[in-house]
Amino acid sequence: MSGPLYAELGALNAAPPWDVVARQAGHVDLIIGQCNRGTALYGTSFDTVRQHVAHAAVHELADQGHLAHLQAPAELGHLLNNLAAI
Repeated sequence: MSGPLYAELGALNAAPPWDVVARQAGHVDLIIGQCNRGTALYGTSFDTVRQHVAHAAVHELADQGHLAHLQAPAELGHLLNNLAAI
């Protein structure tokens, strides 16, 4: 069971630092659930990313937390479809 985890962690560790990737990105959309804004763990991590990617557009899913993909898949899907069309 540790094989997939090992591969995933290896890929994460081999990736360029996120601040380098952020500087190279021409367009960034960040999505956060309203219930996570400003709260640990997801909201504070989001805030850190947001500080380093100042040019990013922020999209907030109303009444959602970090499980929006399970609790509001249609809303999240519509947002992703709209962002992909830009």
